[in-house]
Amino acid sequence: MKIALLGLQGAGKKTLFKLLTGSDVAVVPAKGVPGVFQIRDPRVDALSALYKPEKTTYARTDLLLLPDVEKSEGKAVWLDDVRNLDGIVVVARAFPDPSVFHPAGTVDARRDLDTFLSELVFADLFLMERRKDKLASEMRAKSTPEKMRESAAVQKVIAGLETGKTVRALGLTEPEKAVLFNYQFLTDKAIAGVVNVMHGSEEAALRTALEKEFGSRMSLSFFDAKLEAEIAAMSDPKEREEFLSGMGIAEPAVAVLTRGIYEALGLMSYYTSGTDEVRAWTVRKGSTAPQAARAIHTDLERGFIRAEHMKYKDLIELGSEAKVKEAGKFSLKGKDYVVEDGDILSFRAAN
Repeated sequence: MKIALLGLQGAGKKTLFKLLTGSDVAVVPAKGVPGVFQIRDPRVDALSALYKPEKTTYARTDLLLLPDVEKSEGKAVWLDDVRNLDGIVVVARAFPDPSVFHPAGTVDARRDLDTFLSELVFADLFLMERRKDKLASEMRAKSTPEKMRESAAVQKVIAGLETGKTVRALGLTEPEKAVLFNYQFLTDKAIAGVVNVMHGSEEAALRTALEKEFGSRMSLSFFDAKLEAEIAAMSDPKEREEFLSGMGIAEPAVAVLTRGIYEALGLMSYYTSGTDEVRAWTVRKGSTAPQAARAIHTDLERGFIRAEHMKYKDLIELGSEAKVKEAGKFSLKGKDYVVEDGDILSFRAAN
């Protein structure tokens, strides 16, 4: 999975990128800076404590830090780069600090999130307007049922985008989605909004207001970039734990944030476990058992026979695979099984 990280100048993108990937970035080139971040999953830790494996591997996601977003009415270069990615994380600033420049002159997370979404809507609208004109020319030369269906779908998308709606919110039918499949709409991608706040500074009221306005269009998370950077810099685990306790924080926000991004992008984890390795694997929600097997190797999908299945909750509560089997909670799943978040699987496949 590949995710774009975007935001206006001074929003805290580079700080978040460093917190997620460990990479410090001074200048972001036009094509962006690639990185990889781990999903901070406590279930992996619990399984590792149970199996004591030689190796523990968390789910990983590719991240591309792109240059500052600027108003362009949907014509910015970075928009084309984002079309080829699986999801979008946009950072908006809500912390007051006169020493940190803001391109709009004032701090307003609501306005900045709206600016970003408008850029995506304009970009999709620009794409559809061009396609509408080309289709009209093609249909004057020779009209076909396929082109007529596409034209109707394009007109529907344009009408929705002109009202500010996202493609995801238009309720396209399956036939309409089929004729529009190749367009990679930006507003049809999963979007995670990350609001950079000052810890305790009217955060609850801000969260409520932004959730009300943007909750239907993106998943929202909140973090204090400055505070998180201080936490990350603490090398002594005990010092970090005492600091978090003193601040009334259960765990670093960046850990919660990685899971929030994962959830927003429609992803989930299943696990393979044993004394050699405990590992989390990333799949899209709704994946079948063979599709999940593909995350490990394409050969497992092609030769899929069955999957041995346990639930994470059952294994942790009962304490061992043997007790899971004794309780009748160990099962075999076939090709039609839809994998659920937290499943523990072992695949059998033909050579």
